[in-house]
Amino acid sequence: MIAEIHNKISKTGSNLSDRLEDQLTGGFFGSIRYLPFETALQHVLRAVRFEINDQESEWEQALLSTQGFDYEIKFWVRHAEGEIDLILNLPNAVIGIEVKYYSGLSSEDEESEGMVTPEESINQLARYSRLLQDIRQEQPAYLIFLAPLNILLPVERDMKGRSIISQDIKLGFLAWQNVLEQLQDIKLLNLDIGQKRIIQDLIALLHQKGFARFRGFNSASKDSFMNGQSYTFYKKTKSWLNLLWPIHQNVQEGNYVYIK
Repeated sequence: MIAEIHNKISKTGSNLSDRLEDQLTGGFFGSIRYLPFETALQHVLRAVRFEINDQESEWEQALLSTQGFDYEIKFWVRHAEGEIDLILNLPNAVIGIEVKYYSGLSSEDEESEGMVTPEESINQLARYSRLLQDIRQEQPAYLIFLAPLNILLPVERDMKGRSIISQDIKLGFLAWQNVLEQLQDIKLLNLDIGQKRIIQDLIALLHQKGFARFRGFNSASKDSFMNGQSYTFYKKTKSWLNLLWPIHQNVQEGNYVYIK
C-alpha cells in the first residue's frame, strides 16, 4: 500500500516485478510504524552492526531515548544526491536506511580512479551519506544498509578501510535475516491483539521472502535425536525446511551427523 501511495507501483501493476524492493520497504516499514517504537522497531534496529564499538554505544542511546510514537518515518526521500528509501527522525538522531532485496548498490566508483574522497565518490552509500550530512541539522546521523546476507556481506567487506563516507555520518549494516530473528525474540504476552497481529504478519512476510536461516538445535530437540545418525533437509514449501531424522543411508553431500 505504501509503495502504491508513493507512486512506486503503476496503476496497472506493469512495473511490479521491478519494484520488489519498494514493495518490501513499504510493506514492512509501513506496518511496523503502527507500533510504539520500543515494541518492535527498537528491537529490529538493535541488530545493526557498526565497525567501531563507540558508535554502537551511541546508537543504543539514540534508540533508548525514543519511546511511543515520538518518531517519524519518511519514505523515498528525494535529494540532489539521489532517493534514499527511508529517513527515520528520532528525537536525538537522524537515520537513513537504504533497503535491498535482490540487487546490490546501484552506483560504484571505478577501480582505476584510485583514491576517491567522500565529496567525489559516486558510490551509492557515499552519496547518501552526503544526503544525510545535508539534512541532519547538527543531529547525530546514521546510514544503515539493509539487505539479505548474500548482498550485505560483500558490501560490508568492501566498505571496510574505504574513506568515502562523509566524516560525521556513521555507517551500519543490518541483514534481513537478523531483522526476522529480532522480531521472533519479541515477547508477545503483554501486547494487545492488534500489536501481536502486526508482529506475526511481519514475521510471516519475512519467512515468505526466504529470510529464515538454520540456527542450530535447541536443547529439547537435541535430546530427542539419535546420536550418530545422519539427517538431511528437504524443502516442503517455498521458504520452509523440514528435518528428516534419521535417514538410513551413507552420509553424502547435503547430509550431516549430529554427535551428542
